[in-house]
Amino acid sequence: ELMAPVVDALKRNTNVPRSINVVVPVHMRGGVILPNESVGNNIGAFVTRCPGEMKFDAVDGGAGAMSCPSSERLHQVHKSLLYSKRSPAPFVSHHMAKFCSEYIPEEWAKSIFQRANANACVAVSNTRGYDKKLHIRGMTVESVAGFLPLPPGIPVGVVVQSYAGTMSLTLTAEKWAVPDADKFLSWVVDEYQRLRVEASQLEEKQTSAKLL
Repeated sequence: ELMAPVVDALKRNTNVPRSINVVVPVHMRGGVILPNESVGNNIGAFVTRCPGEMKFDAVDGGAGAMSCPSSERLHQVHKSLLYSKRSPAPFVSHHMAKFCSEYIPEEWAKSIFQRANANACVAVSNTRGYDKKLHIRGMTVESVAGFLPLPPGIPVGVVVQSYAGTMSLTLTAEKWAVPDADKFLSWVVDEYQRLRVEASQLEEKQTSAKLL
């Protein structure tokens, strides 16, 4: 659900396009790692087109800009992601990347990867961490920070991850694409808070309807 707030932050960071292409890395087995098995590079990816400017983003008379309801943006982004996740794109990209890294010169491979990103402006990765804090040689790992190396041609990378009951966001970006990282992340959090408010209001309406 945090993909929608990230898309909203991108919308604020640039002139509002009709759509925003997003690269989403995917573990080939859904993050499942068997006992005594190496993590390996079992990663594919797909590109999905998320809505940028939406019908609610229009200007209302002189009353100022009207942002679309956060729940509506969440629905549209979820719809875009669901369609792309069900496609064979992650498997195709995984095997293509493996072939290029093993048999094609580095410069050629980099050019191929850059052309394959479909003019995406951001890569977003979500990682579910351990529910409890880990320990290394008796010392507690208090927090974990994610990092997404920018793929060729993509200026913004966002990691959404959880660890020990805490969710965090990490941003990697070219300076020209995101001049102020703190402001960008604050926009993500603002949109997420609006989602929480709308969810709370919906829950209250449903509770009131049941009482009636």
